[in-house]
Amino acid sequence: MEKNEIKDRLFDVLNDTDNLPIQDIVVDDRNNIVNVYLTDGTRFSVHVEKCGIWNICEV
Repeated sequence: MEKNEIKDRLFDVLNDTDNLPIQDIVVDDRNNIVNVYLTDGTRFSVHVEKCGIWNICEV
């Protein structure tokens, strides 16, 4: 699976969920980052890299 496909699928999964208080989802294709903004003002960034690992960082 390529990076763009996993970013698209991640966006779709997050966008279709009703279980999280998501305010907005912003995809930064240049930097391969999916930013998820919650209604309480918290932002989580998912960096997509094809290397066999994944990270979620609270910023």
